[in-house]
Amino acid sequence: MIKLVAFDWNGTLFADTIAIFEADNEVIKFLGVKPVTFKTFLDNFDVPVKRYYMALGAKEKDLLKKSAQIARIFHSYYMNRETKIRTRAHTRDLLKFLSKQKIDSIIISNHVTDRVNFQLERLKLKTYFKSVLARADKEEAFKERTKGFMLKAYMKKSGLKSSEVLVVGDNIEEVHLARELGTKVAAITHGNCSNARLKAAKPDYLINNLKEIIEIIKNLKFKI
Repeated sequence: MIKLVAFDWNGTLFADTIAIFEADNEVIKFLGVKPVTFKTFLDNFDVPVKRYYMALGAKEKDLLKKSAQIARIFHSYYMNRETKIRTRAHTRDLLKFLSKQKIDSIIISNHVTDRVNFQLERLKLKTYFKSVLARADKEEAFKERTKGFMLKAYMKKSGLKSSEVLVVGDNIEEVHLARELGTKVAAITHGNCSNARLKAAKPDYLINNLKEIIEIIKNLKFKI
């Protein structure tokens, strides 16, 4: 039985893929690399983000040296757009369903904690989430992956078994961390990763919209 759904934020619940793509292209221009197409973004975007920039031709030593500037450029461009962004379709319906079923919802994110909380307040979604596991530092997502560590610690503290947790994300990062933790994972299309990459990662469920999670939860209800 599922007792916890751990949602990624960017691209999964928050429909900000275009804003991320455009903000990353601003960084790419700063690095002296040719801006990429949306398809190239979907085919290559990765976390830590330095992997993505390196795949496009940037040098690791330059990235580390300029990490503060990179974070400032990205967040400056992104924050000018994020207050106009909405959630993905069926977000509220799904969160209401989980609440009625007494299944906890949390967010695991590479984004900055205060910005996630700001958007949750703006969108009137804060009450649906038991916790927001994100980053304090704008440069952290650039350097390393931490979502798996955060979720593992949360599960241990909460006394949750792997079989009681469902991870929902839009990138192969969430599929990999779910495999490491032994949880179920649903990968949603039309986020920050191409469909081909998501399929190749072999998530337990490949979905096109968040409403499909309701049926997944129902089917898992009596499974341990």
